[in-house]
Amino acid sequence: MGELSKFFETPIELNPFVRIRGELPLGFVESTFNDMDLTPQTRDQYIRNVQRFVEWVEKEGWSQDVLMRYKNHLRNEVSLSTSSKNKYLTVGRVFCDRLNVLRMFPFDFESPKSFKTSRGHKNPPLTKDHIRKILDFVQDDSVMNTMVHLLYFQGLRGNEVRSIQVEHINVGNGSMMISGKGRDGDLQEIRLHPRTVEVLKTYLKETEISSGPLFQGRFPNQPISQTKFWTSLNKVFTSLDIESNPHSFRKSFVSSLIENPDLDLITISKFSRHKTINTLQVYYDRVSLEKSFPTVVESLEV
Repeated sequence: MGELSKFFETPIELNPFVRIRGELPLGFVESTFNDMDLTPQTRDQYIRNVQRFVEWVEKEGWSQDVLMRYKNHLRNEVSLSTSSKNKYLTVGRVFCDRLNVLRMFPFDFESPKSFKTSRGHKNPPLTKDHIRKILDFVQDDSVMNTMVHLLYFQGLRGNEVRSIQVEHINVGNGSMMISGKGRDGDLQEIRLHPRTVEVLKTYLKETEISSGPLFQGRFPNQPISQTKFWTSLNKVFTSLDIESNPHSFRKSFVSSLIENPDLDLITISKFSRHKTINTLQVYYDRVSLEKSFPTVVESLEV
């Protein structure tokens, strides 16, 4: 069983579906990716993402079907999008492939297929009519109203909203510091939409929260859980009979900026906080095709 035998202390002749329990040696996970032909950025991302798999498998045990079981676990994570589930499943698969190559176990791991992207995860951005209906629906719920404003008028990602600390909000000058995607805890200043400023003022006055997470979880100084956050938002969609998902707020934010002829992609990337404008090209192409479609229809008239 190679180096791991001393940690698991199990016989070589082992039923491949018997679960082996044990913790990986310190530093082993990081070193597993060292010999792979990866950019430093990709390697760091793999190391971050594989932690979810490692923490889960240390509780659930290793076996030949560990990736199949992990996929079922991810399937039940309602707070994750299909793309995020595939990201975590992929890095788990890469990690197990490395263990196969290193012959760390007396069996090879079975590799499951990726999650299929359902129609629900291919939803287009929310329309302005959708946004109006949602804002009307949540206006009397201070928590949901504030969440929706941060998601749509600021274009924040769900985890960015969950990580907001009251101390990082400055309604006086209309700004806020957030820990953005891939910034490893580094804070980034963003400008707040005037509507967001007013909603935040009302929310902070009503809740009297002076420090800690903006949206409190079940325990003191703990942010709202991913599951609670996404479930609450999905209930709004269900109540309004809107077929969409919470990330569509950010899609709508970006698409609305792109539709404005006075804004170029570089400027938009500053407000959307995309590292490159390549990602924005997807939005730009969609908006361009939507605008062109009536002309295409007219051109084909006989």
